[in-house]
Amino acid sequence: MTLYISAAKLTHQKEGDVVNVTVTVEVFHNVSKDAAGRPLGFDGYQQGHPVVKVFEFSMEANEGTEPVRFAETAFQIGNELHELSTDYYRRRLRSLSVGDLVKIGLLWLSCEPVGWQPITDHTPNDITATHQGEHGTQPWRS
Repeated sequence: MTLYISAAKLTHQKEGDVVNVTVTVEVFHNVSKDAAGRPLGFDGYQQGHPVVKVFEFSMEANEGTEPVRFAETAFQIGNELHELSTDYYRRRLRSLSVGDLVKIGLLWLSCEPVGWQPITDHTPNDITATHQGEHGTQPWRS
């Protein structure tokens, strides 16, 4: 598989010659702010910006599934365009926006003004474990 997905996140189901897997997709809000407390994430994700995991969901896939499909589904969920949107907004979360991240196994993708950008030169600054929550961003606790 070329999805950069860790084996621990996979559940295999064989149908004919195609192996389907269940993939866990994680959604992270960018919570970076400038000195005046204004959000910086809407200008796009930058290395060092702190991110907080706010949601996760499972999706069926196979070796032909492109990573952007997972990210687009996350975007639909975080913008009231998917059946899981109710679960997302029940957590009192803001919409998934430019500067936010989606993680599929080991692959991180940044939401851009148009499309998604893989993050390949660093590991994002995940502060979920210590973040206390704020308006529109509530840490995922599993």
